[in-house]
Amino acid sequence: MASYHTGHKTKHMNKLWKKFIYGTALIMAFTLVLSLAVNSNIVGKYYLHSQKHYIQGIGSQLITLLESGTTPEDAVRILEEQEKVLIVYSGNTWDSEVLSNELREQFRQKGLGFRKFWLWEQDYQDAVEHGMKLRLYQQEKLKYGILAEYMFTDAGMFAIAAVVPNTAETVGIMNQFLVILLSVSSVVAVVLMYILVRHITNPLKEMEEFSRRISMQDYGSRLAIRTNDELETVADSMNRMSQSIKEYQDMLLEKNRQMEALLDNVAHDLKTPISLIGTYASGMQDGLDDGTFLDTIIRQNTKMAQLAEKLLGLSRIGQKDYPEETIALDRLLQNQIEEQRISAAQRNLGISTSIEPDRYIRGNAELVSTIFSNLLSNAIKYGADDKPGPGIEIHLHGNDTGCHFTISNQMQEGNLDLDRIWEPFYVGESSRNQNLSGTGLGLPIVKKIANQCGYWIDCTVADGRIRFTVIF
Repeated sequence: MASYHTGHKTKHMNKLWKKFIYGTALIMAFTLVLSLAVNSNIVGKYYLHSQKHYIQGIGSQLITLLESGTTPEDAVRILEEQEKVLIVYSGNTWDSEVLSNELREQFRQKGLGFRKFWLWEQDYQDAVEHGMKLRLYQQEKLKYGILAEYMFTDAGMFAIAAVVPNTAETVGIMNQFLVILLSVSSVVAVVLMYILVRHITNPLKEMEEFSRRISMQDYGSRLAIRTNDELETVADSMNRMSQSIKEYQDMLLEKNRQMEALLDNVAHDLKTPISLIGTYASGMQDGLDDGTFLDTIIRQNTKMAQLAEKLLGLSRIGQKDYPEETIALDRLLQNQIEEQRISAAQRNLGISTSIEPDRYIRGNAELVSTIFSNLLSNAIKYGADDKPGPGIEIHLHGNDTGCHFTISNQMQEGNLDLDRIWEPFYVGESSRNQNLSGTGLGLPIVKKIANQCGYWIDCTVADGRIRFTVIF
């Protein structure tokens, strides 16, 4: 199985690696083809277009200078000093053949030799009619061309010439260089891509292995990916997910443990009453009843009914919707005290109270009453009646943190595990020894209500007294 997972993982990583490499190769190839096409078909044309625009701009400057009164000689001198062109002119504008030879000779004197140069009759006519005419003279073996603009003015015919390199040869050289450059760049790109892919795939391999361990319910390990990017964010999220699953698993295990303990306790607590009911019922059938058998059966049945009611109450909390309302805590507490005064008197336990009036909260009266009732009955059932000092003390007051309710009583002799008092069916040893009629479910119900409603609850022991505090 391990070898399968390893091979499966390697296969996926190889696919990712190939995608990156093939993608990079395609991008580089497309870039090369596009660059060659642009160089071959556009660069030369663009350069020639820009040169034509350049010469036309110089022609416009020439016209401006002439119109401002500058002599043709000075205008030519100024523009040749400022720009990379040669300018010649002739006042002979009536014979195109003579004019052509004259312009060619002036260019030759300025160092610009033409293998092919001629002012064609049509070019002459266009210059006369439109004021200007552009002509490109390719010099073939000289590896350059000459771009000339003929301008017809009142001062004569001007010719502005600029040397234009052989764009086809230049583009060919550029393409050769481009092929070499992109080939080298492709090698470098592949190497860099390999490093980048390793930087990405290594954390992905760790994540895949981490996910595999989670699928096998191994939540002990953590991802230690520090890439300062989205991969690190994902790794942190996976760590939090693993921790949440672990906590949820631990909670479920604890719930299962509690459920098993609950079932054991329920079975234990029901076993005795059921056995007694069966024994006394058989005794009644056999005519052995001394007059107390029925009372015993009723008492044991009542005990089982109380246990069932407590269990139902515990299970309903969190499953039933309890509407909120405005509750007068002081009146609700007073009602619960009055209901249980007789039970306290039967155990010779006095109840002293300090209750501030007009204490209101938002909540459910049924749940809050259950809290008061269970804590008060717990104090009555397990409070010591043979020790000096006050019996049961109850306080209710308010401050900035909320409404504070406290109830305390003298403890009986024996051990009490404060960490377990909220567990179902837990009863202190001293209470068990005295066979008091507690189910061990009252405090768990109080705790569950407090957790559901967001109330703070605590239990402390000091000076032989146990104190419960609830902050609403």
